[in-house]
Amino acid sequence: MPGPLAAMTQPNTLSTSLWHRRLTMTAVTGFAFFLYLLTAAPGLTWAHHGADGGELLAAAVTNGVPHPPGYPLYIVLLQGWLWLTGILFPNTDIAWRGSLLSVVCAAGSVGVTVRVAAYFLRKSERSWLWAGLTGVAWSVAPLPWSQALITEVYALHMLFVALLGWALFVKRRQDHWLLLVMALGIAHHLTFVLLLPAVLYECWFVRAVRGNGSPQRQRWRYLMLFAAAGVLAALLHIRTPLAAMAPVPSPVNWGYPDNWDGFWWLVSGKAYRSYLFGAPSSTLLARVAAWASTLTTQLTPVGLAVMLIGLANWDRQQPHLRNFSLLWLTPISIYAINYYTRDSEIYLLPVVWLSMLWFGVGLITLVAWLATEWPLWQQQWLARQGRNPATNENALAGRDPSSPRLNGQITNGIALIALVGLLALTGWRWTTISARSDFRAAYFLRETIAVLEPRSIIISSADSETFALWYGAWGSGELLERYPDTVLLNYALFQFPWYRRLVAAQYPLVVGDSSSVEEILARNADRPIFFSEALPYWPAEQMEAVGPIWRYLGP
Repeated sequence: MPGPLAAMTQPNTLSTSLWHRRLTMTAVTGFAFFLYLLTAAPGLTWAHHGADGGELLAAAVTNGVPHPPGYPLYIVLLQGWLWLTGILFPNTDIAWRGSLLSVVCAAGSVGVTVRVAAYFLRKSERSWLWAGLTGVAWSVAPLPWSQALITEVYALHMLFVALLGWALFVKRRQDHWLLLVMALGIAHHLTFVLLLPAVLYECWFVRAVRGNGSPQRQRWRYLMLFAAAGVLAALLHIRTPLAAMAPVPSPVNWGYPDNWDGFWWLVSGKAYRSYLFGAPSSTLLARVAAWASTLTTQLTPVGLAVMLIGLANWDRQQPHLRNFSLLWLTPISIYAINYYTRDSEIYLLPVVWLSMLWFGVGLITLVAWLATEWPLWQQQWLARQGRNPATNENALAGRDPSSPRLNGQITNGIALIALVGLLALTGWRWTTISARSDFRAAYFLRETIAVLEPRSIIISSADSETFALWYGAWGSGELLERYPDTVLLNYALFQFPWYRRLVAAQYPLVVGDSSSVEEILARNADRPIFFSEALPYWPAEQMEAVGPIWRYLGP
């Protein structure tokens, strides 16, 4: 039976630990929030592959359907966020408010990461110190940092990835959290499915065995849990056809999914299937090297070495976490390597997140190793100096690896080096990652509006120019406010029947039953016609540069 002193001390210890936990989570989350806020895009941006932001904002404002798979959860969240911030920050740029949503989601992912890291480091002294450093590392790594600054779907994806770790490990006895996070994560971004083999492994071979009742029964329960998550994720896509079937459909309406064919084309990502395993075999080695470079550059080669030390620790002491790690990173890495687009590295966000947990484990592994090796090095150094370690008072104090003073010194030293290194990396990368000075998209939109004329037809093809124009027309509305009779067409999308149907309903007098952009140009020769890019389908002599766009002169 514990004595009176123990009874009095234990609540104080628990209270102190809880206070440290809350303080660390608050401090690191606040650090991430202000870091992202100070470097976030002030408006429409093309930074960090963020061209989709204009389209996502236009879809939210007009209750439309963005590019595949439609992102129903994100659009609903963005709509609510724009409404709320419109009240809190009236007369502000909606593109900035969209970036602010990413700032909040990304900072939230940092706070959750601190809590997950604390779970894995709970047996070490000052676990919240190391968990806080793990959170700082995740917040300043360039890949998550870059996606926290722009209107994009990946900051919310980062939050769900961190919440998946929280539900799987921290809340391991409360399966409803795992069900909810899996459902929301799958509904938000389809690559979330690639993380489920690791989750199934943890549930099947670890939680089912350690839980109450028969392992076989527990496994069947987890299979039902996964099935229920899939059903709930599918139900969230009901928003897509409902938006498409509105009496006045949004001009941002990919797939025009008011029917099964359009809906399946959208949610299955049929338009992008050619990118998967579409990379030429000659580029495979280069893409593997790019994968390795992405992981190395997050915290430099030194940080990568610490991560690998942490993974090696799991390999020796907790093999099931090693297996979990391999099942987590392998499917998503194969997908990213073989998805033939310039921005495929973004899909590695879950891998980077897991590597930050390795980083935290690697730090405490270094502390434990130094606590053992440092006294030996000290004795060897004293011996080389011709001095007897046994008679040296300082040496005697440091010979015991369990010495509180020695452990404290090593802990403080490693923690300080890690923190200074992370902050130095932050300062060094500030100008290259910050999107605060990226005005290319805003300049393009402003200068395009300046050279347009009444009744203009403007034809675009690339994502950057197309989505900037969509934002100006249906997001901020500044383009159509100046020229309400402007017609926006996309050359690349005109190959799809759903798009021809959409623009024919939107511009019946201009498009009509035309089956090609060339037909539209022929039947509207009396209108000013512009191209956002000089497309190779028309001779250069038929184009004249006007500001950032091109006027079509005709044959």
